[in-house]
Amino acid sequence: MYDILFYDTILCTYYCLKDQRYYAVKSLIETKRLTSLAEIFKIIPISVVRIGIKANYNTFRKRVYNGDTLTTKDFRLMAELFEVEPGELLQLAINDVLEKGTKKMIPGSKKISE
Repeated sequence: MYDILFYDTILCTYYCLKDQRYYAVKSLIETKRLTSLAEIFKIIPISVVRIGIKANYNTFRKRVYNGDTLTTKDFRLMAELFEVEPGELLQLAINDVLEKGTKKMIPGSKKISE
């Protein structure tokens, strides 16, 4: 158990400090060039973000896939990673949820019917 947590901490330190994609996402959010939460995960994989927020991969993937099941804690932690306000990420998620029948939360996934 502790070995896994230690390994995740090392990976988080490496990815969070070294990965330039976090800065790219921050820049795109601040300039309003991203219009949905799904676009973030085209730039940086869910697996990398989940290490940064210390979440289980399958749980986090399902939350992102559904969009409306992300918690405020998820938004807060992702906002800390990207160095943006949580409200900006929430607005991106709202944009995804409002797209009826055409949203694709994860690149390569099937469309979600509402």
